[in-house]
Amino acid sequence: MEQISLFKPKERLIITYECEGCGRTVQKKEMQITGGPNKGDWIEVNAGCKCEDLKLAEEAGQRRVQLRNEKMKQFFDYYSLMNDNLKSATLENYEPTSQELATAKQNITNYIQEFDGKKNLLLHGSYGTGKSHLSVAITKKVMEKKKECLFLSLPKLLTKIKETYNNKGVTEDELLAVIQRVDLLVLDDIGAEHHTEWANTKLFEILDDRSGKSTIYTTNLNSKELRAQINERNFSRMMENTEIITMNGRDYRRKEF
Repeated sequence: MEQISLFKPKERLIITYECEGCGRTVQKKEMQITGGPNKGDWIEVNAGCKCEDLKLAEEAGQRRVQLRNEKMKQFFDYYSLMNDNLKSATLENYEPTSQELATAKQNITNYIQEFDGKKNLLLHGSYGTGKSHLSVAITKKVMEKKKECLFLSLPKLLTKIKETYNNKGVTEDELLAVIQRVDLLVLDDIGAEHHTEWANTKLFEILDDRSGKSTIYTTNLNSKELRAQINERNFSRMMENTEIITMNGRDYRRKEF
């Protein structure tokens, strides 16, 4: 049987140093090639340096983050139920029309900076003051923190749940599971839905499943009107660990005549 001999290549130490890139002790050597067309030639190697490995690991990590961010955005776009005019809403392009709204924007900025996944917000006030706009803006900023978010108009959500009863696609359980799992849920326009016992029961299921997780609510109703619309049990659950931000002012969506 043919014997295969493995020869240790000849080597000469040039210098030993501490690599600034990876912090490892590196030996710069000359090594002689033992086979192939370049047999006998001498090459330089840096034995012990991990810079290339660290670079590859960093690139792989950045790619994973990029893919995760893309996946979260696709998830948000697929499941969220909102009007098209809200899709471009950001914190930066919200322009308060009163001091009260400027204060509301600052409080919301603080909420984003201190986001812990547990505290809730209730944005209430008159029509057209930017409650939905700022709620969408919050989800975009929180997603930058690598969190899953969802924006749902409550009236549209209830309609979507009803559609699942005659739809062979996504089921009600699957839809509610998505709502339960996200780090931040926005329930927009509470109180605009048709007042029925079924609607209040579904709202309670959602609120109960979200216990301990951050939820943002928006409504045009005051506390008395909201309590009458969604019942005392749902109102009480909504108020748990919830900061109230009042947003009254001129409807900035209307043009001056």
